[in-house]
Amino acid sequence: MAQPHETGDLLVTVDNPIADLLAAPLSPGWTLDELAEEILRVIAARASDQTAEFALDAAATTDRQSRRLLRPLLACLATKSAAESGTPRNLFGGPLSFQRPSHAGPVRILGQFENQSSAARVAFRLTSFPHTNSEQAVGLVPLLSSSDSKSALPSSSRKMEMMDGGTGS
Repeated sequence: MAQPHETGDLLVTVDNPIADLLAAPLSPGWTLDELAEEILRVIAARASDQTAEFALDAAATTDRQSRRLLRPLLACLATKSAAESGTPRNLFGGPLSFQRPSHAGPVRILGQFENQSSAARVAFRLTSFPHTNSEQAVGLVPLLSSSDSKSALPSSSRKMEMMDGGTGS
């Protein structure tokens, strides 16, 4: 099976701030909440590139620390997203939505994640701000389709579509 860097899939690149942060040495007294906020800050800092997508898949990650941190981090991000958006919390998968400041003004970070023992992955994308609550999850294509439950990250035809009126089908 081809590795993500061999497929040309832009979601997983050498310049992946999520992978870099998870693999970096943790400071004494670190918390998952601080790590989640740092990831969101780093993504928001790339606000000038509205086409940037950031993803991490445990199956494609070789760093042991990253693999250990990913599932608890996804649960933390799900909890934060639910609190910020006023939606029910789902620790095992679904859409994520965050609003964060950036050098270009406020940005919205939308994502999709899966947090199962068999698969742990997340994909984020920056969007223009603001969006209404009803628009937050519209246009996000799930990481996995029901007929393709064993694929790694979505192929280019299933990548997250953002607020363009697309339904993902």
